[in-house]
Amino acid sequence: MYSVEYLPEAIADILEIEEYLNQYNLVAADKFEETLNERGTTLAKLPFIWPVYEKDPFFRRMVMDDYLLFYSVDERCELVIIHRIFHHAQDVDQQMLR
Repeated sequence: MYSVEYLPEAIADILEIEEYLNQYNLVAADKFEETLNERGTTLAKLPFIWPVYEKDPFFRRMVMDDYLLFYSVDERCELVIIHRIFHHAQDVDQQMLR
């Protein structure tokens, strides 16, 4: 089983998403957290289950309800690295360049 690591940018994304959801929809905030935990477990077991991101093959893109999670896999270290998480309505290409 692979380990899962969240980069600081991904942690900042999570905190921003949770802050927003907690203001407007507590049920959605709970669901986001639950889904994030479930998907982290899935990635640890099956890191290659999601497709390569067509615009940058370094990343894989996982769909999480209204969000897109971008990650990479280090096979040597058996590590899944979560890079960023965006709402699907955001300009992902622009955000990935930040």
